[in-house]
Amino acid sequence: MGTRIDLDTFLDQTFFGLDTLTMLGDVEDFIEFSESNIGWQKHRELRRTEQECDAAHFDDPHLEAQYRDQTLEGVEYRFEISLRQRVRYAALIALITTIEWVLLALKKRSTFEFPKKPEKTNEAVHALSVFNEKAAISLEQQIQLLEALIQIRNCIVHAAGLLASYKYELELRQRLGALSGVNVSNLNFLGDCINIESGFLEEVIKDVRGWLPNVEKVLLERGLLNQ
Repeated sequence: MGTRIDLDTFLDQTFFGLDTLTMLGDVEDFIEFSESNIGWQKHRELRRTEQECDAAHFDDPHLEAQYRDQTLEGVEYRFEISLRQRVRYAALIALITTIEWVLLALKKRSTFEFPKKPEKTNEAVHALSVFNEKAAISLEQQIQLLEALIQIRNCIVHAAGLLASYKYELELRQRLGALSGVNVSNLNFLGDCINIESGFLEEVIKDVRGWLPNVEKVLLERGLLNQ
């Protein structure tokens, strides 16, 4: 396990950039380890459950079949829905926290006075938007994605991922409708909730790894950051 970084990319990074890549790699490793462990534990639990079902005896064969189906469905739900979604929720929170750490640390090093943050705008989104405008980095799409991911994170943290309990449900539904890899689902039988698909976060991390460390480099080159 461990994120592979191209040698040229590694040598071209500042210490801050290397720290950023390390933190992103930590999130990626957490996803890989957790997802693979869930798969292994599920296989182990299925074998144990099969043995338990084989040992159970009912007078009515229909009850025996129903017991087996319900027990195996419970294992499937636990590992494929409940545990995997909680891991992906946690990974998304960790990823957004990492991005916020980096951007707010860069904001403290800026050589210019930051404009006032618009009401209801996330601090990290505001910082990235200002950096993007000042340095002409062309990160408009990344800013839009970050806004969407932060709102998804907020729904997870404040409403357990349940849309009906989230204050900005309608706005979030619109964002989810335009986002590939995250959708609305009732797989947990609790109502419409955020469902993060397998591989989505890994692709986001791959993209963030490409632009986030570069923000510092460009800002330094243009005299917009202190060393």
